[in-house]
Amino acid sequence: MTGPKGSHQPISGSIPLAFSQRKRLWVYSSLWLNHVDCPYASLSVQTLGYAERLLLEMEAKLAALALDGKVKKERDLLLSECSAHSVLWVFGLYEILRTLRESGASQFAGLQQLFQKLEILRMPLAKHEAKSVKGVPSPSPSHYPTGCWDVETGQVGWQVFNPRLGTMEILSRTPLANEFLFIAAVPPEHMPPFPIGGPLGELDS
Repeated sequence: MTGPKGSHQPISGSIPLAFSQRKRLWVYSSLWLNHVDCPYASLSVQTLGYAERLLLEMEAKLAALALDGKVKKERDLLLSECSAHSVLWVFGLYEILRTLRESGASQFAGLQQLFQKLEILRMPLAKHEAKSVKGVPSPSPSHYPTGCWDVETGQVGWQVFNPRLGTMEILSRTPLANEFLFIAAVPPEHMPPFPIGGPLGELDS
């Protein structure tokens, strides 16, 4: 089954941070990316949705512990864990979009700019090298992004070299997820007559 026909109409407004409100958006995204030449994209997107719940919980706890000096050891351990799981999550989203691009699916056009951000981030995280762009020199032969986090939100990110601009910039997991959901969470015209995504697709009571 290909993606839904008609004009692309993503959700309106901002993306909620609460997982109870976001999880239906992951199901919508999985349905929108369903494509005959990329048959497992839907399942992979739902997997990212399940994985994100733990990351959002970690980020909320990091924000709560940010200014409490008595729990520095606990906070630092949690920060390391959140950062490690966030790296793997970024790899997962990158691979979904890379596979979508290679399949020739029409949905990739709307996600191309997000994919370019993921390319910039994924290369140094995975290979300790800056993403190469023809005609743009890399800052050094090796490049590993500096980890960072927002103390107000607890969101984890990395400072990386953007070869297209020739500057350093910060890319964070949750804003990247929000950008994906804003584009891909297109409410289907007709929901399938069977549950999609298991608990991920259920509304909290």
